[in-house]
Amino acid sequence: MMDENKIPLIEVENMKKYYPVKGGIITHTTGYVKAVDGVSFSIPKGQTLGLVGESGCGKSTIGRQLVGLETPTEGKIYYNGCDLSAIRKNKKQMQQIRTKLQMVFQDPYSSLNPRKHIFEILAQPMLYNHISTKATVEQDILKILDMVGLPRTVLGRYPHEFSGGQRQRIGIAKALSLNPEFIVCDEPVSALDVSIQAQILNLLKELQKELGLTLLFVGHGLGAVNYVSDRIAVMYLGKIVEIGEAKEVFRHPVHPYTKALLDAVLIPDTAQKKQERKLLQGEIGSSTNPPGGCRFHNRCPYAVEQCKQNVPKLQKAGGASTRQVACPVVLAEGKEADHE
Repeated sequence: MMDENKIPLIEVENMKKYYPVKGGIITHTTGYVKAVDGVSFSIPKGQTLGLVGESGCGKSTIGRQLVGLETPTEGKIYYNGCDLSAIRKNKKQMQQIRTKLQMVFQDPYSSLNPRKHIFEILAQPMLYNHISTKATVEQDILKILDMVGLPRTVLGRYPHEFSGGQRQRIGIAKALSLNPEFIVCDEPVSALDVSIQAQILNLLKELQKELGLTLLFVGHGLGAVNYVSDRIAVMYLGKIVEIGEAKEVFRHPVHPYTKALLDAVLIPDTAQKKQERKLLQGEIGSSTNPPGGCRFHNRCPYAVEQCKQNVPKLQKAGGASTRQVACPVVLAEGKEADHE
């Protein structure tokens, strides 16, 4: 019998999201921004998948597709085995599922209505979706406030009266108010002070354990992502280049881009460590006209001719590890190591 924790709550197959680029005197489509270009992964129930990469690589775009804020150009998204693209026209069924898929946004201020006090912000979606009744909604909200560590006296206050960390707790409370099973955390700590970041990360871990939530955690820093994640997927220019167990990817990265992300982390260095660090040169390529072959080859210090010609696919890196990597150089080294 399959372990319940291994059953995927979310599955993505070959997701693509292209945004049209308009131009000309008579406006017409001149090209496409390939924000996400053929991404596949799954997230088992109760686990967290961390998604990391540079700005513009498509991380947040994936999150918006998963919660239904946008529709993929191609590909399929499955929730509990249900193909979401097949039921989008069934508004009643889609509304029921949408309550189970929620999002915590990066900016905790712009995601909250400044004209409504906290009670209204939390109560209205709960009443509209029949999560609570008028008789029970206040008690239900107080329970949620206790979960996210906010005092019960905040209900009559407005978003501008709170600190950044408190506003993010309200954002988390808003996501929890609809009894979700899956939450996309879109860089939820990047706009907060370092001391507050740790509190929010600990809160997310506690809530996941208490409520059995499944999370997609989007972030820039591998350190924060590693802290909350069971698995990590590394993105570059619309594609996943490495995915595996969080500790394995964080401690022993194999893709050159993942290694470069770790080398870019600012830490107190000894002279020896400074010599070992290899920082990337150049800028991330254009998502409108991405490089051929491996999209990282023009910045990769290990690129060979094959990297420029063929688009690498995610493949098992070899050995007992379940990690997958999209790099012919790494895969070739792994095969050589297996034969030794």
